[in-house]
Order: sequence, then C-alpha cells, then structure tokens
Amino acid sequence: MKNIFESVELNNLRVKNRLVRSATWEGIAAPDGSIGEDTYEIYCELAKGGVGTIITGFTSVATNDFYFGGMMRLSDNKLIPQYKKLVEIIHAEDCATISQLALGAFYDKNLVEVSENNLSTENVREIIKMFIDAAIRAELCGFDGVQIHAAHFFFLSRFISPLINHRTDEFGGSTANRAKILLDILRGIKNSAPKLHVTIKINSSDFTSGGLDEAESFLICKMLAAAGIDSIEVSGNGTSVGGIKAGVNEGYFANFAALG
Repeated sequence: MKNIFESVELNNLRVKNRLVRSATWEGIAAPDGSIGEDTYEIYCELAKGGVGTIITGFTSVATNDFYFGGMMRLSDNKLIPQYKKLVEIIHAEDCATISQLALGAFYDKNLVEVSENNLSTENVREIIKMFIDAAIRAELCGFDGVQIHAAHFFFLSRFISPLINHRTDEFGGSTANRAKILLDILRGIKNSAPKLHVTIKINSSDFTSGGLDEAESFLICKMLAAAGIDSIEVSGNGTSVGGIKAGVNEGYFANFAALG
C-alpha cells in the first residue's frame, strides 16, 4: 500500500512525499506583481513544514489584470529575479514548487474588462500566448512545474463553461471548442518549456444550473490527458461545499477524482 510519506516520481517532477500544499491567494504582492520579504517568509515557513510540493498562489499571466489586488505575476521578465529567489528558498527545504498561472479577467488598452464572448479570436490567441510566455518565465525562475488555473470561475473557468461561453468561432459552442483554449495553452507550454511538469486545476462542476457538470468536466479532463497533461487537481466552483462532517464526507471531490 502506498503511503503519503513515500516519495513519488511523475513526469518532470520528483518529490519527497505525496503531500501537496494547494495554491491560495495571499494578496500581498505589489501592483506590478513584485514580491518581497513577507512572501519569502510565508513560503519558507510552508516549506520547512515538510510538505513535498508547494503550489504558489494565484499568479496572473497579465500585467493589466486587475480582477483583484495583491496578485503575484509572471507577466514581465523583470520579475524573474524575485521569483527565482522564491524558488530557491523553497528548494532549500527539499520541496518542489509549482507556479499557479491564472487570469482573473481580460482588460483592453483602456483598462475595461472584456467579457469572454466579446473577445476577438485574436484576443483569445493573445491570452493563450500570455500563459505560454508566463510558463517560459516560470521555467527560467527554476519552478518545477506550472498549474493552469481553470477553476473557481476565474477567466479560464468561465471560458470553458457552457453557462458563460456563447461564442460562435473556433473557441465556442461544443465541448471540444470551449476546451480548445486549455489544449492550446497546454501544447504551447509543452513545446516551449518542456522541462516543466504541467498540471491543471479544474472544476468538477460549476455547481450552477447550465454550467459545467461532472460529465462534461470529465470529458475535458480526458482531452487534456490525451494531449499530455501531467496531473489534474480536482476542485469546484467554490473552495468548499456545505454539510461537510469530519470523518464522514470530507473528500467531497473524491468520487469525481476516482473516475480517472
């Protein structure tokens, strides 16, 4: 029987144990994504705690993403030295680290939020490139991997949801078309930053009528697996659900995860 304290080797990722600290949002980065001693101290303490892998908090791929404040960013090469230092601090404790790449929303040159349905096809391709470029920076920083954040109704989560995405181009309509943005990001990262472990965080369900349900989410996960995703973190449209009792139903995404 496997033990959570056993080491494990996945594609491009070898970790000392199977404990993973999932990404959270600290909200303490400067507006341009710069990080300082408070961030270093938080992650140093986490790494010293003995976890095998740390997924760092919500890290926007865009410089002009103002969905909320305090976001880390990997949208500019000038940030690389700061994030390289963060990786070195975590690695010093024999802990692997993965950068969670995300987009809260897309803003035009006038800093006006553009909805998923009003983006041009070229805008969508620009967003795909943002994710790929951020992954390249993550590799230069020394991160062991990147996580594509497609959960919790941030941009990618909304984009793949049938409740939100009513586009009529190659990125809308069918499940395959709505998932194309994820697959293009994945393939682009694999081609441009091949040393990285690439994972994704995705809603098992949007928990909303007309939204992504478990059957469609599982179909998208199968597409991602066929395209070479290295691992999948299962979540939902919200960080928790109600009615959870210790020792009874704490693993509320376990049944969906077991489908894979």
